[in-house]
Amino acid sequence: MRNLGKYRKSRSRRTMRWKTGIAVLFCVAFMLILNEHVRPIMESITTNQARVMSINIINSVVAEELKKNEVSYSDLISVERSDSGEVLAITTNMVKMNELKAVIIQDVQDRMDSHTDVGIPIGTFTGNDFLHGRGPEVPLRLTLSGNVNAEFKSSFQSAGINQTKHQIYLNIHTSVYSLIPGFATTTEVDTNLPVAETVIVGQVPQVVANLK
Repeated sequence: MRNLGKYRKSRSRRTMRWKTGIAVLFCVAFMLILNEHVRPIMESITTNQARVMSINIINSVVAEELKKNEVSYSDLISVERSDSGEVLAITTNMVKMNELKAVIIQDVQDRMDSHTDVGIPIGTFTGNDFLHGRGPEVPLRLTLSGNVNAEFKSSFQSAGINQTKHQIYLNIHTSVYSLIPGFATTTEVDTNLPVAETVIVGQVPQVVANLK
């Protein structure tokens, strides 16, 4: 009877070890599948969400600041003319432009450091085009943070006979770090937004002072 009891215990231990081994192999296989198949999909989703959110934040901030400060072309640019009306020089108001740029960068930075809840259809995780966007949504929290830089750019285009359209753009570059639990990506986003424009009547000089 003792031998039978020992045999049963030994058999039970072997069965337990076998089940444990199967469970470990299953977990390893699942992690490999997750890493090879689901991770690229999750990174793509995270990158796309971060890009959309950051562009929306930038567009909103720039629109609000321009409206609030009632920024016009003459606030940023001065056109110097001769007594006969000839364009002598076009210069920038660097103080005003730097103030505007600093406010926009700070506002974008503040809003970028945030999080939002997103729902991703479970079919999207399969990577199958037919199942994309289908099925119940998996709730995930997307956390954003990043660095923001900006610089003004200028563009001159012909607008007719002896007329030139001058546009001022603000180029905003953001390095957006996005995090969904288990997945983290860094997305580089560049956005060009028009700030002010006017049509200059007269020949624009080839050398423009203080203007990129």
